Amino acid sequence: MTVVRACQVDENFRSKPKSQQYHTIRRLCMSNELVVRRGTNVAQDPPQQAIDQAREWLDEIRPVISVPNLEQIYIINMDQTPLPFSLAGQSTLELRGTRSVTIRQSGNSKTRATASLAVAADGSKLKPMIIFKGEPRGTIATRELPVSQFASQLALCCQPAAWQDNENMLTWIDECLVPHIQQRADGAPVVLFLDHFRCHYSDIVKAKLNNIGVQLKLIPKGCTSVVQPIDVGVNKPFKDRIKSYWWEWMIGFGENGGNIPIPSREDVQHWVIEAWNSIDSQIIQNAWRKTDLSYFPEQ
Repeated sequence: MTVVRACQVDENFRSKPKSQQYHTIRRLCMSNELVVRRGTNVAQDPPQQAIDQAREWLDEIRPVISVPNLEQIYIINMDQTPLPFSLAGQSTLELRGTRSVTIRQSGNSKTRATASLAVAADGSKLKPMIIFKGEPRGTIATRELPVSQFASQLALCCQPAAWQDNENMLTWIDECLVPHIQQRADGAPVVLFLDHFRCHYSDIVKAKLNNIGVQLKLIPKGCTSVVQPIDVGVNKPFKDRIKSYWWEWMIGFGENGGNIPIPSREDVQHWVIEAWNSIDSQIIQNAWRKTDLSYFPEQ
């Protein structure tokens, strides 16, 4: 944030290489006894019980996805990830020894959307969906999103809490899943792995998947962090890219005092497309083949 602010107010500083910008700010902080302060939660490794459960589940699943007529392009995992509009961190600069540390946030720091991301075991990606906050048939959903310059590359919809529900889950099936599997041979199987989020296995969603010939397999509760490909190897690089685009946007925003600005919905759409396009097939394949918990241990 300090580098961003310096770039906004000083053109000469902005023209310096990023590494030089960083070291200049670092020296400035050290000379003024400024240190990074952050409130953290203690992360815990997944309990051994969850890892054991994941291994047992994979032992059951591997024969299902190893049948001769099931191509890896039709072995799919989908999950949601939040997209905060403000990516200001929980760290700031403060004098060493200060007991109360206040983090400056934007006026709408809790505004967010949701991205529904899906990947196949061969390394391919499905069209991403973005769910914005709003009424499903309101002005944003019916007037703004359909005319977005990115509408052809994304599935776009609204939901009052900006989250996945039965209605937009059906939209995801129609606009993201069906186009991906429509080239399969008649009768060729498709397997879709989802976690235990309630709309993933509602009666209406299960019926829809069954009608188009998709087998639904639910990942055990508590095991997604170790055995769901999106969580294992895709979400982090995707979010890292989104954050880098946000930083670049902040630097290019220019000098503006007060609260941190909030990007537009089109900004978020653009970042999602750029981030998703930059996730290569090797990253995705590695997520399906995590050491010791691989869907394809022979590969």
